[in-house]
Amino acid sequence: MKKTINIIMSVAAVVFGVVFAVTGIKTISEKDLYDTQITATVVDVQEEWENSADPDEPDRLVNNAYIDYEFDGKKYEHVPAPEQDDNTKVGDSVDILVQSENPEKISGLNPTKGGVIFIVLGILVAIAGCVSSVRLFIKKR
Repeated sequence: MKKTINIIMSVAAVVFGVVFAVTGIKTISEKDLYDTQITATVVDVQEEWENSADPDEPDRLVNNAYIDYEFDGKKYEHVPAPEQDDNTKVGDSVDILVQSENPEKISGLNPTKGGVIFIVLGILVAIAGCVSSVRLFIKKR
């Protein structure tokens, strides 16, 4: 029973790793869609509790910033900011990238950063799953 669970976990790691890597590749391939840089204004910063994924870690209070921006004469209001830090405050100006074909889609100035993180994480998880699978099959013999 234990070997079956280990095999399932190894295969799941490979699958999740591949999914992460593909998601990262998709993110990077879409970076050229964000073709217009504009300036937005922070209009609201809300404190919200974020649940910890680890039951041993306490929940934490985070600030979520919301921005207003205008593109081609249309206003977009109270949109979650794509990037922020703990020092973000109401009235701050932030530069964002907008898809001119779909201006509701916005990004921070470096849309490839998240894609690269997903690719690296995906490759590492997939490799760990492959190594674990190989070790299990070698032990089986």
